[in-house]
Amino acid sequence: MTELNIRSGRRRLSTLASIPWTLVIILYMVVVHYSALDMSGITGYVFIGLGVFVLFVEFFKSGDINAAAFLIDLSSAVLSLIVATVLLSYLYFSLDQVPTFYHWFGFAIILGDAILSPFNAFRTALRNLGLGVST
Repeated sequence: MTELNIRSGRRRLSTLASIPWTLVIILYMVVVHYSALDMSGITGYVFIGLGVFVLFVEFFKSGDINAAAFLIDLSSAVLSLIVATVLLSYLYFSLDQVPTFYHWFGFAIILGDAILSPFNAFRTALRNLGLGVST
């Protein structure tokens, strides 16, 4: 008799959902800054690709979640926004460096996540509870 095992992709998705991906953007920028790499080459292209990937993952991560995951996602988005603001302020005021396109791009990704992810999670929760407006 042949046995058929079906494995769910839920474990991989739960692993992706447990990582605060916006902090990866901040970590990448800090590593690039301290290693004195130039962002106008390959490192900049990798950063743009990473930013787009993070935005998609965070947006899909915010759909169909429970209340605890929503609060964790919301708090990690706010924490990332605070850390990014502090680091941009430190870069501009303490190090006397002008933020480049890549700094603003990373900040826009983090800001977009902080705005879009809670909105998407709330919209999904309304739909799941049947409270959304149907047309």
